[in-house]
Amino acid sequence: MHDLVILVTGAGGDIGIAVARCIRDAMPTVRLIGADCRAETAAPAFFDTVAVLPMASDAGYLHALRQLVAQEGVDLLLPLSEAELATLLQANLIGGAIADAKIVSASREVVATGLDKLETFRRLGRAGIGVPPTGVVGSDAPGDYALIVKPRSGQGSKGIQRIDRADFDRVAALRRGDIWQKYIPDEEGEFTCGVTRFPGAETRVIVFRRTLQGGFTGSGKLVRSSAIDAACRAIAKSLDLRGAMNVQLRLDNGRPMVFEINARFSSTVRFRHMLGFEDVVWSIQDCLGESIGRYLPVQGDVRIYRTSEEIILRDHPASDGAIRPSNIRG
Repeated sequence: MHDLVILVTGAGGDIGIAVARCIRDAMPTVRLIGADCRAETAAPAFFDTVAVLPMASDAGYLHALRQLVAQEGVDLLLPLSEAELATLLQANLIGGAIADAKIVSASREVVATGLDKLETFRRLGRAGIGVPPTGVVGSDAPGDYALIVKPRSGQGSKGIQRIDRADFDRVAALRRGDIWQKYIPDEEGEFTCGVTRFPGAETRVIVFRRTLQGGFTGSGKLVRSSAIDAACRAIAKSLDLRGAMNVQLRLDNGRPMVFEINARFSSTVRFRHMLGFEDVVWSIQDCLGESIGRYLPVQGDVRIYRTSEEIILRDHPASDGAIRPSNIRG
């Protein structure tokens, strides 16, 4: 794979950096290109080259992306944000390529479902998978229970609001078109689940019971639950998953209740990779037409913790007279 060129978008975010580290571990000779809509990030410490692209909502995004792919001779593109996946989906590029770069993502149906939170609940409910009661603000009336109100599409914890039922009418006046769902307390735990499904390989699931930190998994514990495993496998089958996705759920009287599907790599991707669940590597292998690597689940008690890392970038002159950043990592 020494001639392979991989482009990772959202390169300056925590998921972009985690994905870069996973690829470096498994394929150290690959040329790794990063792209982000921000110029000031730590991405140069992890990528061979970093480019600035317009935001995915910008009319010039796809043109700029095509130019970058052609300029760098990119073979594979890994889009990491919902906004980029939505733009690529609208352009009918999911499952295909942009310029000569194959797009590494979950299959089209999974992306379309995961990007629309209302459609997520409808699809899973029809498949008999546990989901909280859900409706559209301004169209559907909730029952007498605490609620979560969130955008119909969006990323992470942005725009999520927990309210009492008595406050719903006041909030509804400001958030018509968003969705509400019954609030499921986290006494039984909140879980983030990595799920992969590829031709010629068994469906694979890894589950962490997590504690949130700034909207991301700050710490957690590897768990083994037949009920959660079965729910994740049922979701993969019902959506005909090909690739990798992330499922988020809580338990309600022991029953998994799914409140989110992310059709992208999640913030626990590096933890999973370190435990042998190499969903980034397997997705690349599948896109290249190669057989998927083996997976041997880790045994015993496993806990995960997110920590910080100090990074210093210093410009230095190269042999051709250009100024390029070098890095010192703590």
